[in-house]
Amino acid sequence: MAFFRAILYYLFIAVGLFVVGIPFMFYKGVLCRRWADSTRVCIPFFKVLFKLSGIKVEIVGKENIPDHKKFVLVANHQSFLDINVIWPSITMTSFIAKAELWKIPVFGWVLTKIGCIPVHRNPRKNLGMGATVKKRLEDNVTISVFPEGHRSNDGHMLPFQNGIFRMAKENGFPLLPVTIVDSGKRLAKTKWSQTPGVVKVVVHPLQTPEMFVDKTVAQLRDEIHNMISSALPYRQEV
Repeated sequence: MAFFRAILYYLFIAVGLFVVGIPFMFYKGVLCRRWADSTRVCIPFFKVLFKLSGIKVEIVGKENIPDHKKFVLVANHQSFLDINVIWPSITMTSFIAKAELWKIPVFGWVLTKIGCIPVHRNPRKNLGMGATVKKRLEDNVTISVFPEGHRSNDGHMLPFQNGIFRMAKENGFPLLPVTIVDSGKRLAKTKWSQTPGVVKVVVHPLQTPEMFVDKTVAQLRDEIHNMISSALPYRQEV
């Protein structure tokens, strides 16, 4: 049953992209010239999908979500589901994602239009990314990133990469740490399996540039890693 639930989950997303997502983005982006609002459709879409899939999202620390959108959301990464829960639980968002995703027909076009930013394997191609992130924030587009680089196999957090923390210090933008708990149990990475249950989203206090101006990149990276890890059932400090 869990296997078929997973197939239906991904199928619902694929069909929804073409039937609901792209037409709505065409309306908002092409006709209304408001590409930044085009992912608003993801909020009701994933609420419906979660209800159909038996997934309940519980939010802790909702008062820590800023009223403005000029921040970068930093979260742990266990499952494809992590991307889905951010819209209905936090806000509309674009992502920093691996550049290979832009090679997928239609999907790559969608990523560009909604303001996502590609990260390349060749570090030279990533020069200036911090300024790009800051420009997106100034355009009122929230950016989300998973600093582990890829999904954890067992839910335990991997070490964070330096990139987003160096960019935050150099360009002076705030970071919102978020812990996503048990998404890997609801939609597994290592096998085709989707099971009903709770995904908890813990929103930590916003970290403003003034709070980390005197910290090194490594100190900022590790402090936020430990903050996010502290809300997991198995705390893992670095």
